Amino acid sequence: MTAPVTGPGLPLSRRLMAALGGLALLNLLLAAGGGLARLGGLPPAAWGPTGPSALGAHGAVMVGGFFGTVIALERVAALHRGAWVPALAGLGGLLAGLAGATLPAAWPLAHGLWGLSATGLLGLYAWAARHRGPSLPLAVEASAAAALLAGHLANAAGQAPAARLGYAAFLVLTIAAERRELMRLRPLSVWAGRAFVLGWLGTLASVALAWHAPEEAARLWWALMVGLAVWLLCFDVARLQWRAPAWAGHTARCLGVGYLWLGLAAVLGLAGVAGAWHVLWLGFVWAMVFGHAPLMLPTLAGWRPRHTAWALLPLAVMGLSLGLRLAAEAWAGPDLRAAAGLGHALAWLLFGGVMAMAVRAGDRHCRPTDRLRARPTPADPG
Repeated sequence: MTAPVTGPGLPLSRRLMAALGGLALLNLLLAAGGGLARLGGLPPAAWGPTGPSALGAHGAVMVGGFFGTVIALERVAALHRGAWVPALAGLGGLLAGLAGATLPAAWPLAHGLWGLSATGLLGLYAWAARHRGPSLPLAVEASAAAALLAGHLANAAGQAPAARLGYAAFLVLTIAAERRELMRLRPLSVWAGRAFVLGWLGTLASVALAWHAPEEAARLWWALMVGLAVWLLCFDVARLQWRAPAWAGHTARCLGVGYLWLGLAAVLGLAGVAGAWHVLWLGFVWAMVFGHAPLMLPTLAGWRPRHTAWALLPLAVMGLSLGLRLAAEAWAGPDLRAAAGLGHALAWLLFGGVMAMAVRAGDRHCRPTDRLRARPTPADPG
């Protein structure tokens, strides 16, 4: 039996967590399908007409629907309240993914749900600051939620550059805040701490600037991303755990590769290469997902995946397919673009398969008392 949700502040039931996780997965499938259709890996007819649909806005579905649901779900699991926040994000993604000629009203409704969800996420951070104490990482995460809200507003207004920067800032600032939180274990020098704060404020400035001067905002953004990549490579505790055993080493290796992708994306962005954004999304962000997911499963689902070296395979496949995509954009090869898209999808499928096998192996080797300890417990969202 699952523990009931009888009021705010109580642990969420396993069934509710599973339902929200399934909603996030549906958003990922819609976003990935739309992306494959754009790259020629799937027939466009399978995903509706272009324009406000998964085919025409798969990036918004990926960020607002999938990541909006997953990141909000992490906050909800930690605070034991606000399950409606990831629910609205996921429902908005489904509506956006299904919008088109048959459901013309679904797209603006999706924006409304996303806006409410982002506002609710801001409220969760405000609650955490009031009841668990303010902190710099928590402030950065709250500003990431504000950037998500700005991205949704820009998307609804047809301001694509501003929406892209808002969405990117949501993911980058959330990741940076979580890594900064872990650095409390190893005190930073004064100048390193100030550099982080300046980079954070500059990132928010680029999001605001994108509404009026998108080209200048993009140049500022990529310059800041160069600095962030260098900062993370120099100061993140992951650099000290590269050779650590089990999942700690896996996470450190994924993060290190992700930071290199972030640096490459920034260099390509400063050079005006259009593929820089996909290097950011698929290289940096998904390396973070591949690295952190095994550590988040015990908290979110009560599962203890058993470590396997195969867990690095999706990271390698994603890297190879991303390299193929950059080559396709450099030489305008439609066949290469389609193959790259299929490679991205293969990386996601491999990740799901490897994690499923790891969870199954962990369950076989987990004692009953370990299963009890694996249940989600309160965690500071900072």
